Amino acid sequence: MNYIKFSIKTYKNMSIQAKASIWYTACNILQKGISFVVIPIYTRLLTTVEYGAYTVFQSWRDIILIFATLNLYCGVFTKAMVDYQEDRDVYTSSMQGLGSMVTTLLLLVYLASSGLWRRLLGMGKVTMILLFVYYYVYPAFSFWSVRQRVEYKYKKMVAVTILVSVLTPAVSIALLHLTSLREYAVIWGYLFVQILVGLFFYILNFCKGRVIFHKKYWKHALKFNIPLIPHYLSLIVLGQADRIMIDRYCGSADAGIYGLAYQVSMALNIVISAVNNAMVPWTYEKLKAAEYKLIRKNFRYICAFMMLMTIGVILIAPEVVAILSTPEYMTAEWVIPAVAISVYFTYCYGLFSNVEFYYSATKYVMFASSIGAILNIILNAIFIPIFGFVAAGYTTMVCYFCFMIMHYLFMRKVCLKNNIHEQIYDVKFMAFSCFIITGIGCMCLIVYKYTLIRYLLILKGGLTAFLFRGRVLAFWSKIKGGK
Repeated sequence: MNYIKFSIKTYKNMSIQAKASIWYTACNILQKGISFVVIPIYTRLLTTVEYGAYTVFQSWRDIILIFATLNLYCGVFTKAMVDYQEDRDVYTSSMQGLGSMVTTLLLLVYLASSGLWRRLLGMGKVTMILLFVYYYVYPAFSFWSVRQRVEYKYKKMVAVTILVSVLTPAVSIALLHLTSLREYAVIWGYLFVQILVGLFFYILNFCKGRVIFHKKYWKHALKFNIPLIPHYLSLIVLGQADRIMIDRYCGSADAGIYGLAYQVSMALNIVISAVNNAMVPWTYEKLKAAEYKLIRKNFRYICAFMMLMTIGVILIAPEVVAILSTPEYMTAEWVIPAVAISVYFTYCYGLFSNVEFYYSATKYVMFASSIGAILNIILNAIFIPIFGFVAAGYTTMVCYFCFMIMHYLFMRKVCLKNNIHEQIYDVKFMAFSCFIITGIGCMCLIVYKYTLIRYLLILKGGLTAFLFRGRVLAFWSKIKGGK
């Protein structure tokens, strides 16, 4: 009871920034957690072919989104909320106008060649029209969300995000039970909810700003974001192209099995995103103060924590797949080690790219992303036809490893350019952790059928995490306190 009272008192004494950080982190975890919880529902209500069609839709949705919206609600908008803080309503409204114009242009292209799009994407006209309506209104909610974060108005943001996260699967599942739409029930259910919520903010943003075209703001946004399109597209390709290529080479059923494995491994991103959101400002402060030794020392513990979490996911993969799905999905367990290792490589390259972003070396980020995406497509085209959908997990792992190495080299180049000759991160420890994770991932492909051995490894990992809990929690406290 005393602990609860102390926690409440501590929370009340926090700054608005600290409270917002806590709620945004909790909201992010809850949002992704709900998406993860509904996986066993979808896998039991849909066949592997139907679930595969749904996962392929998700991939195409995200790829087309970049061209339909230019990702105007990403980096350029956050920066503009600081640069033009006295004119936020007008800027938001004008960005919505620009996004609508871009979507309209792409819609005209679709209407002029709908047959070609249908053959390429495998989606009917109804789904495509709903998708384009989604592209019109989806950025509106994102604009509003970013602004809430910048202004630390976390209460409305958290409430709306949770509402959408609950409504989306609820409507999809209802359509599955009440109609014979099958995978379209899940697809349309998602689009209906997103369109309804997005339309509200679409109207709200225009009513506040009352501007569609603003030459200065449009020019600024296009100049900032168009060069980043290859980067945004490359990241989507790295994360989504696997399922599209599996669908083409192996069929929707294998795409569904791979999609499940990918979702299980990506659950690690819930923790990674939460940690990264908290540590980026802290890292920037220490870079500004040239406290490289402090960064190097403390991040060693966080890397160890992430390493143990990754190993844990790899070790319990068979049980997780069994809980989340039916027996026809069990081959997904052979993909999880590779994709989970890719997530750890993602965490590592994220550390390096933080330094690149701090020193505004975005050209390196774009180059690394583009090379990684191209390599992923080439390797998938070679190995998926030979070894099947399982190969996609390992080509992804190789690409993220190359991605990580490139970012490390670029980070070193940026550091030397800024007269930093000291190691910012403990690269030797990170290399050691990558070796350990990869070794255990390969070993698990052999011992998955030996439950006792796996459980002993899980127990050992749990004890190690328990012994290091004090150091990790101490570092987390430093981050939250800005020390």
